[in-house]
Amino acid sequence: TKPVEAVKETKPVEAVTGEEVKGEEQAGEKPKAETYDGVVSGKYQWDKHGPGKKDADVDMAGEAITKYAWSDGKTTVSVYVELPGLDDIPEDKISVTSGQQEASLTIEAIGNPPKKRSLSLRGLSDEIDGAKFTKKTGKNTVVLKLAKKEEKSWWQLLEKSSGGGGDDDDEGGMGSMEF
Repeated sequence: TKPVEAVKETKPVEAVTGEEVKGEEQAGEKPKAETYDGVVSGKYQWDKHGPGKKDADVDMAGEAITKYAWSDGKTTVSVYVELPGLDDIPEDKISVTSGQQEASLTIEAIGNPPKKRSLSLRGLSDEIDGAKFTKKTGKNTVVLKLAKKEEKSWWQLLEKSSGGGGDDDDEGGMGSMEF
């Protein structure tokens, strides 16, 4: 048997109807620029120079002080806070408040533009009798001194938050595992 060949019908250009020429007419028009909605076109315009754009680190420098170090002494626990420009802040613009298991250090206005900054320590691992601060001039550092209620070692500054979900034991989510 001989394979059947497909026959393609050809027409002269004059014989082509208007509908069949439509595609060619559109080709002569200016093509529209493709636009994409959503992520492809940049739903979030990530340019740094647009209106209202800020450096995230500068914005995060607001209220809370989150960078600090601490050390355990015999009768006190020292919390060290280092901030640029701290040497220029008068001591009367720094305040301390404390409770049995919490303490906070507030600096009224620091930085450019000046912002109120505070370190809040809630859920201390042991009880304290009070807190005070000392300034380390020349080092841009303030030391928050927490007076221990009992002379015992602090292995951690703050109580651990529960690591697991839904269990009621006092050891947190890790059970009684020790490291």
